[in-house]
Order: sequence, then structure tokens, then C-alpha cells
Amino acid sequence: VETLRAVAPVLLAGALPADAAQRSAALASVTAGVKEVVAAFPPAVRDEVNDLFRLLDIRIARQLLTGVAAPWRDADPAAVHAFLERWRWSRIALLQSGYFALHDLVLGAWYADESAWGMLGYAGPPKVE
Repeated sequence: VETLRAVAPVLLAGALPADAAQRSAALASVTAGVKEVVAAFPPAVRDEVNDLFRLLDIRIARQLLTGVAAPWRDADPAAVHAFLERWRWSRIALLQSGYFALHDLVLGAWYADESAWGMLGYAGPPKVE
């Protein structure tokens, strides 16, 4: 949860509401959505995603792999952005896979949440009558 609370606002920069209460609710919804999706994955995939989050929760691993020294709850958004960009463009396929897992989980949860659609100017899928 702490990792998602640090990563999601960076990945969703510009899309989240400006109001602090709405922003907090949107991030809570994204976190819940990610948890729900991960729980529905096949066991092997779920284990890999959980391994990624466990690895990012280990202080020394987080420092070495991401460059983020602070605990996730205190992480500077600029440091989180820099870590995500390093992983996104890394020549190491495993780091790129980690970035895209985080990216796809967060953005998938965001766009799947009907409460976010109005902020995006999306009226929802067409209704078939």
C-alpha cells in the first residue's frame, strides 16, 4: 500500500483532482483497484507481483534498485519519478518489466474506476437499449 501511495500520484500526475480530499479518495480507490486485480491474477502472476512489492518494501533493496532512500510514505515525488524513469528506460529487462507492471496496474485501476471518468471527460461506455 505504501509503495502504491508513492507511485500512483507520480504515474497519475495531471490526472488526479486538485482537491486534497478528492485526491485522497481517488488514490484510495486506485490502491483498492490494484489489490483487487492482483488478487484475481493466476497464482504464479500474483506471486510475481507480490514479490515486486515485497522487494520494493525492503529498505536496502529500495535504495539500491530505485535510489529512493526514504520510506515510501516520506518519498519525494521527484525521487519516485526519477526511479520510474530509470526503470522505464533501463536496458535491464527485469527493471523494465517492473516499471510496466506498476504502470499498468495503477493506470488500469484508475481508468477502470467509474468515479474517475468524469474527471477525464469520459461519459462512460455507450448504453445499448
